[in-house]
Amino acid sequence: MTQPQQPPHGHSMPPVPPRQGMSTGKKFGLGCGGCLGVLLVLLLLGGCMAALSGGGSDGGAQEPAATEEETPQEAAEDAPAEEEQEEAAEDQAVALTAEATEFTPSILHNGGDFTSVYITVENNSDENIDVNPLSFSIVADDGTKKDTAEGLGEDERQIDTLTLSPGQRAEGVITAEGDFTPASVEFNESLGFGETYTAEVE
Repeated sequence: MTQPQQPPHGHSMPPVPPRQGMSTGKKFGLGCGGCLGVLLVLLLLGGCMAALSGGGSDGGAQEPAATEEETPQEAAEDAPAEEEQEEAAEDQAVALTAEATEFTPSILHNGGDFTSVYITVENNSDENIDVNPLSFSIVADDGTKKDTAEGLGEDERQIDTLTLSPGQRAEGVITAEGDFTPASVEFNESLGFGETYTAEVE
């Protein structure tokens, strides 16, 4: 058996240096690096979640806001003109309506062309109103004003001459000479010296 070689006398084996562990600086560096990586991942995840949730809430909030702004404008623009006309008619002392009708000759008719319009007159004032067939005139579609004096007594349904008390109503026919298309009717209680009321012929 071979004996291990002995060192020369007076010399001893150098001691094996102890194995050093990781320095404090390296430990700190690795620890901070790991924490920084975790923080970056968390920040990225948080940013993605905020972008997704923010986009969805913005999209949902914009549509109702646009609807609320458009609705009042559309309601205002679409206000019917008929309501304004009805309110204006209620403010007038005389409510007048006119409707196209066929000429119906009376026993006084001696021939010729005549045009008749069926009218209603309602007294909305606080005073009496006199109604007379001569208080009316018919305006043709070409703008010509037709006098009802020439058609007096020609249609058997002619409106009567009477006085309307407040709230009373009268109806009948007014007639003008000629064959034309009536566009509107005018009524003036004072035969041209008072206020004139107009109604479109329906």
